[in-house]
Amino acid sequence: MPWCTHCRWNLDAYDPAVAPYRGTKLLSRWGYRRGRQLDERLLRELGSDRSTPSAATVGSVWLMAVSALIVLLMLGCLAGVVWAWVTPHWPLGIRILASLVLFAAAAALAPRFLAVPKATRLADGQGIELRRLVNDVAAAVGAAPPDAIVFDMRVNAAVARFGWRQETLLVIGVPLWLMLTPEARISVLAHEFGHVVNNDPMRSVLTLPARSFGARAVAATGGRNPWLRALEGAGSAAWHGGTFGGFAGIVLHAVLALVNTVGAALQLMVDSVAMPDSRRAEFLADLNAREVGGSKAFIVSSERLLIAPGIWQDLWDQAPRIQPEELVTVVERSSARRSRDIGVLRQASRREVDLWSSHPCDDDRMTLVEQLPVVGPALQLGDHRWASIDAELSQWYAHLHKTLLGTRDRIDHRPAG
Repeated sequence: MPWCTHCRWNLDAYDPAVAPYRGTKLLSRWGYRRGRQLDERLLRELGSDRSTPSAATVGSVWLMAVSALIVLLMLGCLAGVVWAWVTPHWPLGIRILASLVLFAAAAALAPRFLAVPKATRLADGQGIELRRLVNDVAAAVGAAPPDAIVFDMRVNAAVARFGWRQETLLVIGVPLWLMLTPEARISVLAHEFGHVVNNDPMRSVLTLPARSFGARAVAATGGRNPWLRALEGAGSAAWHGGTFGGFAGIVLHAVLALVNTVGAALQLMVDSVAMPDSRRAEFLADLNAREVGGSKAFIVSSERLLIAPGIWQDLWDQAPRIQPEELVTVVERSSARRSRDIGVLRQASRREVDLWSSHPCDDDRMTLVEQLPVVGPALQLGDHRWASIDAELSQWYAHLHKTLLGTRDRIDHRPAG
């Protein structure tokens, strides 16, 4: 759907070609409108006064309440297993069947904790200057240093919790790291650590069951378009399974589609209450990035993310003709060439998010920083330290180069940098 790039006429119109689809067009349109209203309200709130995150918000309380209910249901299923075996006069077959069903339900309800991939984890004693930079940024934001650093071969950066102890994990996407200027790297790190200090409900262990249960149910039952798969599966079962097998197949596919639909609906309900807090936390993390890395570095990092798909394509095209140490040169040439697309891409980002998107659109995030006074970086590194960091990551750059060439390393061969 067209719009005017100068006066922004029709820019915020709902465009089903690019807006997220949430099961029905009516729901998707409502979610898009609601998302725009939410982000505009947050821009007005945070653009005039840096609000501090409260300890308990409506969204966080809702998520914790739903999570507590899910945990109680899981414990109830386990208690049901015990009850089935202590209750007298139950046939053995009934006890076994009930135990299997209740155990399966308890396993489905149990929260899943993130595990750290050992193959891409920065080993102790390695990356001394990188760890020093990460710790400096964390201290500038007011967060504790991460317990582990892992590398990712995607255009990505994140701070997450892992394990039962919920330790802090910093994920550094090597492609994104290469695409950013040194100052923008500090900005991105500051943004990620901002989530640690801004009470983001989407990163709390107390909200984990509610955040993941519905999505796991959808994934376990096949993903999107469950009823289309049910019709196809039922038809195949009826054709190949005979009378009894066909009927059983139809029932099985119908149950899977029903579970999928219920899971998706529950996740949308939970997220509709939780996402306002999550979006606010994203804006607050952007303000952390502005304070530590400076206004200019934040804008540069946002622009690089907008053109990241194009930069990646250029890296892929050039990879057979360059060495790993030339990747940065290709990135800078590609960024300069694709910078003319930033304005349109920035505006187009407004149509790509809705109420249930985890992040506000890039245009709103950049607008928030632009409407505040320009500030310089609170943390700067000299060229010598950046050269040391790049030297430490040289093997990871070589690993990325091999990935671009299509000759991926074995997962158990970790670069030594």
